[in-house]
Amino acid sequence: MAQNLNVTELDFEQIKKNLKNYLKTQSEFNDYDFEGSGLSTLLDVLAYNTHYNAMTAHFSLNEAFLDSAQIRGNIVTRAKLLGYIPRSVLSPRATVNIVVNVTNEVGTVPSTLTLPRGTKLSTNVDGTEFRYVVLNEHQVSLNTDESTSPNTRTFTFNNVTVVEGTRKTLKYRVDNDIENQKFQLSDDDADTSTLRVLVQANEESSAFDNYTQFESLLNVNATSKVYYLQENSNEYYEVYFGDGVTGNKPTNNNIVTLDYIFTQGSESNGAKTFTIVDNVGGFSNVTITTVAAATGGTEKETNESIRFNAPLTFTSQNRAVTSDDYRAIIQKSFSNIKSISCWGGEDNDPPDYGKVFISIKPLVGDNLTQSEKDNITGTILKGKNVVSITPTMVDPSFTFLELDVHFKYNPNLTDRSDVELQSVVRDTISDYNFNELEKFDGVFRHSKLTRAIDNADPSIQNSTVRPFMFMNITPANNAANNFELKFVEPFFRTGAPTDFTISSTSFLLNGETVFFGDTEITGSTNRKAIIYKVVNGVNVTVNNNAGLVDHEKGIITLNNFIPDTTASIRITVTPNSLDLAPLRNQLISIDPLRVTVTPIVDTISLSGSSGTIKYSTTSRLR
Repeated sequence: MAQNLNVTELDFEQIKKNLKNYLKTQSEFNDYDFEGSGLSTLLDVLAYNTHYNAMTAHFSLNEAFLDSAQIRGNIVTRAKLLGYIPRSVLSPRATVNIVVNVTNEVGTVPSTLTLPRGTKLSTNVDGTEFRYVVLNEHQVSLNTDESTSPNTRTFTFNNVTVVEGTRKTLKYRVDNDIENQKFQLSDDDADTSTLRVLVQANEESSAFDNYTQFESLLNVNATSKVYYLQENSNEYYEVYFGDGVTGNKPTNNNIVTLDYIFTQGSESNGAKTFTIVDNVGGFSNVTITTVAAATGGTEKETNESIRFNAPLTFTSQNRAVTSDDYRAIIQKSFSNIKSISCWGGEDNDPPDYGKVFISIKPLVGDNLTQSEKDNITGTILKGKNVVSITPTMVDPSFTFLELDVHFKYNPNLTDRSDVELQSVVRDTISDYNFNELEKFDGVFRHSKLTRAIDNADPSIQNSTVRPFMFMNITPANNAANNFELKFVEPFFRTGAPTDFTISSTSFLLNGETVFFGDTEITGSTNRKAIIYKVVNGVNVTVNNNAGLVDHEKGIITLNNFIPDTTASIRITVTPNSLDLAPLRNQLISIDPLRVTVTPIVDTISLSGSSGTIKYSTTSRLR
């Protein structure tokens, strides 16, 4: 009796096998040789056709979903359905003061001077020259200093934002005969955050309407001057306008001007020194002072980033209610983020209701500039957060790690010397720090690090890592200093009341070399911070009330000490756990200068049981 054809397979060989088995069950083909060249070729054609159709259907179905799509155009289309616009490449931004000196100018000097958008500046980063331009137009009045002779006359432009790239202007004519006409930016490296969209009645018109990017349906009607932005299938951004109901629709033969900056992305991050290329209003005696170095340059949003951020943005609906909403909105509109943490006031320590706290580790440096913080709280989140909730920016708090690393190795299993093995282990630790730490969810996992060290070279038999936490403080001299140091982990206590929990590098106090230590407090689990000096090998207390050490919370409070210098002081403690987890705005970072690597020959691996005589282990504490 003939059986049904099995159609569940996708593999070519299995498809052919199913076809062959099906034909063998048919009475018409009882005497056929299915391995013969003629029928085998026909089966190959049938199997290939089935295979191709199955793969085409499989790929087509994959491209229909955001999680499985591989073609960027399809990913962007799926994200658009969620109301998400992928971020373009972003140019680095710096803040400068520009002073135009006209003291020695002959002739009439205007009372006001305009610094146009697009004024060119130049900088050099690692031997490569980059061109920066002024982002927005500025106008200032003449300033005359009558205390000098001759009177100094200057135009001072303060806090001018300059961006890396080249300014470009495109003009299009509106043709309403074209259905859904779109106006494309001609550069795939265009920074859409610098885009200006202007519409004029015709080429002779001197009046321009400035259109703003659509953000929300709130207060948008038929006359609203808004434009819509999207990335097309060719990976270029394009602009289109409303339909006369949701946003104004330009009329036939209107002229659309697209003014934007195209950029090289992150390549000039860190630029500090700028020189003027253009003159300003015809004046060339120009001095530029850098207020904030260039930061924030980044490449176009990746496919994986779109997959991650689009659903989050859709969930938040462009409204900041939960801490995850704040994170999604900021990540969508702000680029200078290496890691971000958001938490509500109810989760703060101590609780501070009515606030949401935001901490950002930037791509370059440790903290955001004040202008970047103001941009987040005053522009990006404006109109999106709940009125009764105040967004508050908090700088990241670093807990640095000092590591004692000991590893045992079998010299018979490697061509590397112990010095070369030390270098390999240091590189492994550096990679671990880069890939796993310095982010708000970056947990120091002790076993993961030791496993990475053990796998760094076949000769390494085992390793021991002793972590120690430290922070650096820079006191002011001739003034009372107060510090609160919050570490990521409670402190380890030996149980002996005379053993110090904290240690420090030396500093000068009243002409003497002193250190921080601590002593027990009767009836309390906390300990009292002290300042002591060493006399003939004996610790002599100089200040018996320099602060408080809270072991359980991992907090050291130092009060009212007045050192002789402003030299940095390192405060070191032993964590209570080998695994360290950051909280809220805390970050963990391994200091490569505070990593000690000690190679030890594994005598058991080298000599067998006889090697146990000289085998030694590494103690848990120093």
